[in-house]
Amino acid sequence: MARPLRIFISVAEDSADVHAAALLRAAPDVLGHFTVAGLTGPRLRALGAETVADLTAHAAMLGGVFGVASRALAALRAVEQSWTRQRPDVLVVLDSPELHLGVPELRLRGMAPRARRRGIPVVYYIAPQTWASRPWRNAAIRRCVDTLACILPFEEAYFRSRAIDARFVGHPLFESLAREQPRPAMVARLRAGDAPLIALLPGSRRGVLRRVLPLQLAVLGRLRRPFRCAVSAVDAERAGEISGVLAASPQPPALRGTIEILTDENASLLSAADLVLVASGTATLHVAHYRKPMIVMYDAGPLLGGAYEYFGRRIVATPHLSLVNLLADRRVVPEFMPTVPDPAEVAAVADQLLSDHAWRELMIAQLDEVVRPLETGSASRGVCEIVRSVVNTT
Repeated sequence: MARPLRIFISVAEDSADVHAAALLRAAPDVLGHFTVAGLTGPRLRALGAETVADLTAHAAMLGGVFGVASRALAALRAVEQSWTRQRPDVLVVLDSPELHLGVPELRLRGMAPRARRRGIPVVYYIAPQTWASRPWRNAAIRRCVDTLACILPFEEAYFRSRAIDARFVGHPLFESLAREQPRPAMVARLRAGDAPLIALLPGSRRGVLRRVLPLQLAVLGRLRRPFRCAVSAVDAERAGEISGVLAASPQPPALRGTIEILTDENASLLSAADLVLVASGTATLHVAHYRKPMIVMYDAGPLLGGAYEYFGRRIVATPHLSLVNLLADRRVVPEFMPTVPDPAEVAAVADQLLSDHAWRELMIAQLDEVVRPLETGSASRGVCEIVRSVVNTT
C-alpha cells in the first residue's frame, strides 16, 4: 500500500485507552506507516491519534453506554461524518459492546454494524464476555466483526465453536506488569514488623472505591488476629478519595489512623503483602501475578445485588464471577460477589487464610497455574498481526 494505512480506533473507557495506546506503540514494527483517528482518550492523543470524539471522561461505570447515551449518539454521528470524509482501511474497537455492537432494544446501531455497512473491516479487541451473559450478542459479532482478538485463553475455542473468527492474543495487563518493578526499600519497610500485612485494593473507579472500601474496613474491624494494613491508590486523586472514605467510615478505635495510603506503589505493596482484599475485576489478575492469597469482594448495591439474585443467576452462565476463578474453572480464591451480606463471614475466611499455611500454599500454586499462560507474548503485537492479516485479505 503506497499511502499509510488508515486505522480508525475506538475506546470509550480509560482502561481501553491504556490498552489502545500499547497497541499503537507496538504497531510500527508490524504495520509500518499508518495514521490513526477515532474515539480516543488522552493516551491515544499523546501518541498522535486524531480525536473525532472522546467518551473516556464520561464513561459509565455500570450499564456501558447507557449512562452517556447522548454523548455516545453524538460520537457515532461524528464517526460516520469522519468516515464519509475519509474512509479508514480498518476499524479497531476495544471492549464497550453497547457502543460497538449496539443496543437493539433502544434501536441503537453500534459502530461495528455501521462499519460493516460501509465495507470497512472490523477487528474487535477485548471480546464481549458472552460466555458469561448476553449470549445473543454472538449473532451481532458474527455479522459485523472480521476477527475477534481474545484476552482470555478459553475464549478462542468458545467463539470459534459459534462460527466467529477468534484468536487468543494474550492479556494486555501482563505487558505492563512485565515492566513493573517493586522498590526494594519500600518492600523492606512494608515487610518490617511481626504482624501480617493486609493490602487493600478497593478499585480505581470512584464509585467502586466508595462502595468496596467501607466493606473492606468492616472486614478488618472483625479480624481476630493482629495485622498491619495499607491501601493502594493509583494516583494522588484516588489517594484523596481514599482518605475521605477512611475518615467517613466507622472503624474500631484500634484501627483508626493505622491504615497507610500508598500512591503508585502497587508492585511494592503486593510484593510485601501476606493477604489482599481486592475488588473484583482485572485487579485480581494483578494480585495473581504476584502469587498472593486474596479474597475478592464487590458491592453492586442493594438494587443491582437483588436483581442479580433474582434474575442474574438465571442469566449468568458461569458459577464463578471473579476472573481468577473463571480462568481456573473452579473456586481457587474466596469470592463475595456481587454483594457482601455479612463482613464477619469474610473476616472469618481472612483469619483462616492468614493462619492456614497449607491453604495458602495451595492457593499460591493454583494462582501460578492460572496466570502462567497469560504471562508470555505480547497482546498488542498479536492484535497488530490480526489487523495486518484482515487488511491484506479484505
